[in-house]
Amino acid sequence: MTQEPSNTAAADFVPGVNTDFSNQLLLRRIDRDIFTGHANGGGPIRTYGGQVAAQSLMAAGMTIDDPERHVHSLHGYFLRPGRSEERITYIVERPRDGGSFSSRIVRAIQNGETIFMMTASFSVEDWGPEHQFEQPMAPPPEDGTGNQHMDPEIEENDDRPAARNRRRWIDLRLFNPEESVKMKDGRYERMAWVRILQELPQNPLIQACALTYLSDLTMVPTALSPNTHMRDQLQMASIDHAVWFHAPIRTDQWLLFAQDTPVARGGHGLARGLFYDQDGILIASVVQESLIRGPRKKKP
Repeated sequence: MTQEPSNTAAADFVPGVNTDFSNQLLLRRIDRDIFTGHANGGGPIRTYGGQVAAQSLMAAGMTIDDPERHVHSLHGYFLRPGRSEERITYIVERPRDGGSFSSRIVRAIQNGETIFMMTASFSVEDWGPEHQFEQPMAPPPEDGTGNQHMDPEIEENDDRPAARNRRRWIDLRLFNPEESVKMKDGRYERMAWVRILQELPQNPLIQACALTYLSDLTMVPTALSPNTHMRDQLQMASIDHAVWFHAPIRTDQWLLFAQDTPVARGGHGLARGLFYDQDGILIASVVQESLIRGPRKKKP
């Protein structure tokens, strides 16, 4: 699949039935910069934010005419909860196509309301200096010691078609997910191995969208991880989400997602994450602010 043919994809998509992960990213072009897609990531009522963000990036990427320009960053805001199993319309604006960079603004609209907004930037690859953080030590994904298969969005006994599909699509192994993270060397840190279980095309846009999909899976739990004992008392949701892409991506191979949470205060929590491939190359960085607040006091 390439950027251009993807314009006609998703025309026959049936929510909850199509078991191919790549179809969760595909959109139908309605007009030059208007697209539609389904968001049925498995939630019983709300859409899964990572899928809305991934489809927004796909819409932005489908308006980039230069095949040498790839996404290097995105910044999104979750404004309203989307309705699962309903179509979402994506409207793209083109603020700039310069000599090296292209900027896009995407609004995801459902039932006449904007549920998500994204800015995304695409650029050509240039020569420059290189450095990166070293990949942290972690047991290999095949070593089940201390790892647990899980998906925070899907309950184990959820038998809905969309939920079954999510279990087929994603292998997520989060280290000690039920334990509160302890401070070590002044940081609250946790790690996970993650991959898409189906082989995906080696198209840079599709791979970036797939990583965007994965990047939202564990950020809210990470922001809560020092205080998991409070989980049942809190309202939790993603507020804003940013991803920077650094190197070629293969989401159908194991990625180490090293995360930390610098602060939680005032009903908000911040989580950061670094994606490494199995060669230890830092391929993407993620930052998310989450809503993690207790019951709001009623005004007199």
